[in-house]
Amino acid sequence: MFGEPRQRVLTLAAVPIYVAEFLFRTYVTRIIPQYPIFHETQVEDAFRGVFGQPASGPIVDANLDGRDVFVVSIILAISLSTAARVKHKRAHALATGLFRNAVLRASAALTNDLPGLQALLLLIQYAFLDPAIANLWLLTGLSSEACIDMGLHRELPPSAGLDVLQRDLRRRVFWCAWEMEVAVSAAFHRPLRTQPTCIDVSFPSEFDDHAITEVTIDTTARRTKAVSRRIWLFRQVEASIISVLYQEGPLPEGMTLETWMTNADKEINEWKLEVHRAAEQYQDDAGASSQWKEMELYANIASMWILVQLYRPCPRIKAPDRTNLAKAATAAVQVANGYWEQQTTQFGYLKYVFHPCHHVFSSALVFLQALQHSQANMAALYSLEEIAEQANSFPRFFTTIAERWPAAARCSEEYDRLLGPIQEEFSNFVRRSEASTWASALSDNSDGAMEIRPDLSDSLNTWPMMYTSMHSAGFDSIDPSWSVPYDWDDEFAFGIELESLT
Repeated sequence: MFGEPRQRVLTLAAVPIYVAEFLFRTYVTRIIPQYPIFHETQVEDAFRGVFGQPASGPIVDANLDGRDVFVVSIILAISLSTAARVKHKRAHALATGLFRNAVLRASAALTNDLPGLQALLLLIQYAFLDPAIANLWLLTGLSSEACIDMGLHRELPPSAGLDVLQRDLRRRVFWCAWEMEVAVSAAFHRPLRTQPTCIDVSFPSEFDDHAITEVTIDTTARRTKAVSRRIWLFRQVEASIISVLYQEGPLPEGMTLETWMTNADKEINEWKLEVHRAAEQYQDDAGASSQWKEMELYANIASMWILVQLYRPCPRIKAPDRTNLAKAATAAVQVANGYWEQQTTQFGYLKYVFHPCHHVFSSALVFLQALQHSQANMAALYSLEEIAEQANSFPRFFTTIAERWPAAARCSEEYDRLLGPIQEEFSNFVRRSEASTWASALSDNSDGAMEIRPDLSDSLNTWPMMYTSMHSAGFDSIDPSWSVPYDWDDEFAFGIELESLT
């Protein structure tokens, strides 16, 4: 499950307490509100179980609760990958060591119950940051099956005897698991194991975790988890598109494909606008403004990604209208630019590599398809200089993310291989058409079924192969990066402000 055997382990005893507190607090304040796998008190108890012991000597992992070690090790690994402002290779190597430390306690954590499912989801969350460590398709399949086995997709009646906290925890675990399943299934255009029609469980509370108790929810508390609901709503739109266009699922009753596509375009745009409206309400809230800025960037990227998926060639529409293909290409460039901004932005943003790299590679192929099969439309919209600038947005992203994940360099190489002849062909088309009006060119270029270039189809189909062989481009060979730093704050420019664990 976890790929090739790994030898180097970074124990929790090697992490200074002030660094551990900083990384832990980063996870609690920045990541749990977006992906509330745990109730805050659960991870706080685990952290105290490791670092809150009496100072009678150094921490010895073997003497600690196995589940606590697993949870805390992966939380610190996730936060380290997120919080490092510089030396990302080195930070990743240390995070990998923490992950390996967690794997040593996997049998104690990955149990067949709700806490075990939470541990599995935490593992999946780390795998999105380092896809080389495990098969994401397999892991999300296991988590979905566990949700079904526990009945988490169904809202239990009051007679079930659940208290308020238990019910909320069941809801959040399900929606986190389902979001992860959709994310992976959509990336590979594979069917969902848990169809939306089978789900009747409500979203969990948006209020701060400390306002949620066994007895009640304090509705006067801050809504610290409002962004998570927006993410789940986005996944519902994405699940619908994958079902209809890529799995030949049924259309809503009485709706044509064209009407459904128009509605999907409108729905994702309204979702994005709602996110921006909600963010305006928090712009003066120091505790929430940065979280909502992150969500606004997420919404900009996600809405463009939906347009790429909606208007690109797909099993249901193998030869899309050339105007729609050009629209997909325009969105594809914005996907690449958005992910580049996300990767280069300030500390604290959760910088996954699996989705960005896969989405940008897929978007790059759509851009190339438009240059080849929608030449007149693209030429009418953009100059050769603008097309060249757009074409560069994809390798710019791959170069940026390669430090976090070396396998991204392969995507850049494959894209460059495909770009050369297609860009030259497009440039020749523009030069030939300079004496003609674009209206005439559009007329000449609008008829006939599109035939997707074999090279592009093959490249898209080889992505899973690239994914499963990522370990060959991983970080294990970078021995100097693994050594434990003397001053973590100085090494990774954390900018730590010490705060007590509450």
